[in-house]
Amino acid sequence: MKILIIDPSFFMRSGLIQLLTNYATQPSIYEADSFAVAENYLKADEFNIIFVEMELPDEEIRPALQRLKRLAPSAHLVLFTKAKAIGDVRQVMAAGVRSYLPKDASAEQAKMAIRGLLNGDRYLPDDPNLNEPRNKNSGAESFLSPRQLEIMQLLAQGLSNKEIANILGITEGTIRVHLSAIFKAIKVSNRTEATLWYLLRQKKLVD
Repeated sequence: MKILIIDPSFFMRSGLIQLLTNYATQPSIYEADSFAVAENYLKADEFNIIFVEMELPDEEIRPALQRLKRLAPSAHLVLFTKAKAIGDVRQVMAAGVRSYLPKDASAEQAKMAIRGLLNGDRYLPDDPNLNEPRNKNSGAESFLSPRQLEIMQLLAQGLSNKEIANILGITEGTIRVHLSAIFKAIKVSNRTEATLWYLLRQKKLVD
């Protein structure tokens, strides 16, 4: 897994690197203290996850995000910044950021966020004001990460956690973690409700 951290603060980059290496297996982590440095990396390589500070020394965040989306269209963009006004964060997320990890997150929140991000899950602090308004008829891909969609597709076929884990080549424990995140994201409490939620959205897309 290749990870890029764009942040002018050496201490913040170092702390995030330490946390990432605790949970990722031999990650390739690149540091950029400016957007210009990040662009050089992005032109030469592909990254799975990109952490970006909202206040960059050489670029405004919205133009920076536009270029990030162009240079790394498949990367998971994570806003990694000090606590900001909800309106500011939502504007940035509307510009293409998928997850938000505040720098003042507690140790437990940060660990949970990093584990989820490394598994391909989206992370947002537990604040209902951060959830972007979505059309209730939107497809499941508007709510779930690619890995979560894979699990939902298999869950909808009636497969057990063990069967899903075998197909995806991951552990049953990881499946349970994903399901817990899925239930939270779509606001359901069990597998039956999740399956019904998924099938209804698939039907609306077909209709």
